[in-house]
Amino acid sequence: MSRLILVEDLAGPSVLGRGGHAMYVLQWAHGLRRLGHRVLLLEVLDEPPAPQAVRAFEELVAQWWDPGEAAMVLASGEILAGVERELIANCAAEAAAVITLAAHYRREPWPLVGDVRPRVLIDQDPGYTQLWAQDGDPADIFGEHDLYFTVGLNVGTPRSRLPTLGFEWHPVVNPVVLDWWTGDAPVRRGRFTTALSWRDYGYLEFEGRILGPKVEEFRTLLDLPRRSGEQLELIVDLDPDDPDRAMLLDHGWLLDDPRTIASPGQYREFIRGSLAEFSCVKGGYAGTRSGWFSDRSACYLAAGRPVVLQSTGFEEVLPSGEGLLAFGTLEQAADALARVRADYTRHSAAAREIAREHLDGDRVLRALLDQIGGIA
Repeated sequence: MSRLILVEDLAGPSVLGRGGHAMYVLQWAHGLRRLGHRVLLLEVLDEPPAPQAVRAFEELVAQWWDPGEAAMVLASGEILAGVERELIANCAAEAAAVITLAAHYRREPWPLVGDVRPRVLIDQDPGYTQLWAQDGDPADIFGEHDLYFTVGLNVGTPRSRLPTLGFEWHPVVNPVVLDWWTGDAPVRRGRFTTALSWRDYGYLEFEGRILGPKVEEFRTLLDLPRRSGEQLELIVDLDPDDPDRAMLLDHGWLLDDPRTIASPGQYREFIRGSLAEFSCVKGGYAGTRSGWFSDRSACYLAAGRPVVLQSTGFEEVLPSGEGLLAFGTLEQAADALARVRADYTRHSAAAREIAREHLDGDRVLRALLDQIGGIA
């Protein structure tokens, strides 16, 4: 089988302590390995990180991956943790592709592996990246790659009017490792839950509309706990004196601390222990009809936990109505919650089936490698 190089932040400053982010990276890495490929996991940082970031990288790799198949390096090429430069050079010399899991807002190829072709991008922020890139040089956002994939399942189709910037965008969903989510985990939180960032990514203008972060989407649903009669819990990083925290609590939302899910193991147990997911999305995903679908929601489905998710147009590609329900308004959200509660067993089975048929890493990644071509 082929040698592949997978590039994404695992423990750098912007993602340190985010168990869900680490889980998404690890499922890509393990999914490719399970197809028989040798995968070097590479994290590249522009600036020297704090010592705890290096320690976190080493601990994550030791617990969830392979210290002999990972490295944290600076953009200058300095090795901070993991395998030595010579081994990275050997991997680069024989690699069949380098896969970058998100836009990193740099034009230059990655240090030490810059000669590997093809270069493959997996865009994780459809809507935002395309609109940020349209006013300048897209290479400054995306870099220069040979193939462009996106988790925006509608990008480049008539279902979304986002600019394609001259690229041919291929749709892909973030894969799940199905057997990480199986078993008889009891529901410890008998309520709808989610984890989120409250103000990330700021505001966009698209076709005369201002699209905001998740806070703006949740404001339209503040009365949902009372309207639905359901307990809705958010794991969200809001300071004790943040007025939005008081706003949510006053309207009946339950809040928990992000430290609850700081590691991939904690994140997995949080999802497996939840009844189901309820979440809004960032305005840039919904308002552009990008078809964005959450890697977090994919994990809920894999665990047999139904998902009620704000519409981005994903429901035009993925099965919806049972197990996975899309909503656009407060009334639709309340109705979806009631439907899940009324027949939970059916929706739970449907959730797991959607994951098996559409999100399983074996299927998703085999199809992706077939599109890249020449990887066996």
